[in-house]
Amino acid sequence: MRSTKEGENEPSKSRASPSDVPQASESNMEESVSWDSKLTDMDSHLGAWEVGMLTWSPSTWIAQAQVSETRMAKAQAWETLALARITLQPKPSVTELATVTTLEQESSELVNRMSRESSEGYPPRQLWASKVEYMLAIMSYLLMPSGVLRFASGWVHKGSCSFFIAYILMLLGIGIPLLFLEMAVGQRAQQSSADMWKNLSPWFGGVGYSMVMVCFITNTYLNVFNSWILFYMSHIFYFVVPWDQCPLQRNSSNFDPECEQATSYTYFWYRKTLKASDRIEDGGQPSFSLGMSLFLSFCLICAFLVNGIKSIGKVLFVLLLVPYSIIVCFLIRTLSMDGAEYGLKHLLILKVASISDLTIWCHAGIQVLFDIGLGFGPIVSLASHVPDFNNCMADAFLMALFKIITLLMTTPFLLSILGFWATTTTHHCCKKNQETLLRLVAQGILPPDAQPPDLSGNPTSNYNSWLSSLPPPLRSAVLSVVPECSVQKQFLKIKDNPRFLFLIFTEVISLLPGSGFWIVLFFLLLLTLGLCSNLMFMLGNVLTLQDTFPFCRRQPRLLIVCVSMAMFLCGLIFIQPSGIYYFSLLSECWVAVPVIIIIICENLAVAWAYGADSPKRWFVFSQSGPRS
Repeated sequence: MRSTKEGENEPSKSRASPSDVPQASESNMEESVSWDSKLTDMDSHLGAWEVGMLTWSPSTWIAQAQVSETRMAKAQAWETLALARITLQPKPSVTELATVTTLEQESSELVNRMSRESSEGYPPRQLWASKVEYMLAIMSYLLMPSGVLRFASGWVHKGSCSFFIAYILMLLGIGIPLLFLEMAVGQRAQQSSADMWKNLSPWFGGVGYSMVMVCFITNTYLNVFNSWILFYMSHIFYFVVPWDQCPLQRNSSNFDPECEQATSYTYFWYRKTLKASDRIEDGGQPSFSLGMSLFLSFCLICAFLVNGIKSIGKVLFVLLLVPYSIIVCFLIRTLSMDGAEYGLKHLLILKVASISDLTIWCHAGIQVLFDIGLGFGPIVSLASHVPDFNNCMADAFLMALFKIITLLMTTPFLLSILGFWATTTTHHCCKKNQETLLRLVAQGILPPDAQPPDLSGNPTSNYNSWLSSLPPPLRSAVLSVVPECSVQKQFLKIKDNPRFLFLIFTEVISLLPGSGFWIVLFFLLLLTLGLCSNLMFMLGNVLTLQDTFPFCRRQPRLLIVCVSMAMFLCGLIFIQPSGIYYFSLLSECWVAVPVIIIIICENLAVAWAYGADSPKRWFVFSQSGPRS
């Protein structure tokens, strides 16, 4: 490096040729050549990004172009280039010096913190046993059941293939860069989300604490979803599952009138599972049955996390293998069902006009943020336990590819199930309308022309063809006494909320031959998906507390139990009669606002600390080697 005195010389002096370079000591020359070789290697990766950052002379380009084919000539050319770099290297800017100073401060702070914790007798931070376990952890975090259902709903309601195109572009433009940012920051700082942002800049210390709170609240109400699954699973071994038929009234042979007015599936969900009240203001005692299921869910999480990240990799391998095997089985089974082709044809619909709709792009962007789980904190915490020379950019692209493959596997399965449900429900509607019209014609309420034909074969097609052939006055009279039966309207009833899974999919699977076997697989699929994401949310909270309070590392199992107990007590709010309203408010309305604010603050913090005007600094920041 050139001294300060040399940097203050005249510009003409800095343009000297390589022959004018003063003789330096052998050690300084080796250090300069070493530094220049690093810059040369970095330039080979950055390409056009370096334009304008270095001042090249024409002689350098000529010397580089005249490199001979022999190894000796190449070596001489590289030596000439190195000497030219030493001479022509401009004085570093203030921003570059600040970036280097920031990286050096981070390294010294990390060394001081590790030595201080070691001197105080705290156990060292654990690292992932292998890269495979780390990748399995990130994959598990991306498997949120709500995201899978939300994507299928967006595909149906937001333009089909147009929504998918917008999703892919938003994933490339927003999702992968932000995922890379969180991985790189956690990997470089070797700290979890709470302290890392405060050390990066005191002004952004609240970002880390906001991540911890959002992660805690999200994990609390998402684990309620697992309690619903366990409650349903506790009833699947009955000879007749209770949601297939309405219960009898006490001391009577008649069915419950409230259940007959709705359906048995709706009645079991609202009255037996949730014991839901009619208004959010109507509280009450938490449900004991759901409380036991919620407690069992947290016990499973504690058992899986008992040894921290040492043994979680083996657990995740099983938890990831089970849902994908079940999805393949369901996909093979549903392709042969009646009406599956109606759902699958939505995979090929392309609405070109909807691509210019900004609403689709907004929904695709929000979908990307929630699918990857940005802004919650677990990604930063998980990435902080890998060596800081790991290639996090390749990891970000790999995780994005994994997410796309997962969505392309689950979406055909969901759409084929919905196509079968819409077709079967519409057939039932047409047959019920036929019975009603025959009775009304026999009673003389409707004219004989309103008598429907035989609906054997394809009931929906025969009924709708007959209805469309009626004169308009008679068709209006028929529709005034019976509902309209449409496969399309029934198919579009798909919603992106959890109750859709428990209301619709339980009804669909009960219609399959051997429904007892498939209902077990279905709830096992939901449970493994839910546990995968909840385990990573819990691990993110636990690792953050261990970094913030190093004494917690001495009793990691006690820490996991305490955090789980705190979440269990907070989760009791969601299993009271009005709990479903609070669950819907948090999952559908609240969580998006803090997550978007956190993501914006993350970018501001990193841009303020490392600079956002040069991609070269980002390359140095993410690809830095291990610290000495």
